[in-house]
Amino acid sequence: MYNQTENSYYDAHFAPFKSGGPGEVEMLGAGLTGEDLAMVPEHWLSYPAPPASAHTALALLYIFFTAAALVGNGLVIFIFSTTKSLRTSSNLLILQLAVLDFIMMAKAPLFIYNSANRGFATGTLGCQIFALMGSYSGIGAGMTNACIAYDRHSTITRPLDGRLSRGKVLLMIACIWIYSTPWALLPLFKIWGRYVPGTFYT
Repeated sequence: MYNQTENSYYDAHFAPFKSGGPGEVEMLGAGLTGEDLAMVPEHWLSYPAPPASAHTALALLYIFFTAAALVGNGLVIFIFSTTKSLRTSSNLLILQLAVLDFIMMAKAPLFIYNSANRGFATGTLGCQIFALMGSYSGIGAGMTNACIAYDRHSTITRPLDGRLSRGKVLLMIACIWIYSTPWALLPLFKIWGRYVPGTFYT
């Protein structure tokens, strides 16, 4: 439902930062109203909007990155899942990393769509989805890399008995997801911080 009172409040609150008439430099946040405008930290509203060419360049660049990452990580997931000889304990961590990297780039179409539309086209919901997927995959990938490093260290320093068991690796994977969950969900529910758009609002 359209809330005129709420929008008037936001419009008045952010008025000093919004673009003026024709001929003036377009500022970040110009054209946003209501909940979308409230998502943006006031700090960014004092900066000029990036040129359309920058958005186009980012969209084209991310199309390439997304295609390469989704195909590459998709092949890793497919091969590791279908080849029995590769399903070792250590390789479960590699598979976990590929899944998280796949999730990281699966959110990129939101970024590309926003860039093609020069800003906050997917709105608050798109921002929340993008940030949640990024938090899980980013934190999870970092922790998974730490676990892979521990596995390699253990195998090299103790070649006879240093290999991780399947149960231990599965426990490590479970701990990664458990550890990532509060850091991803607390900003989503605005319990600790909040998710906001990036400087290009994409």
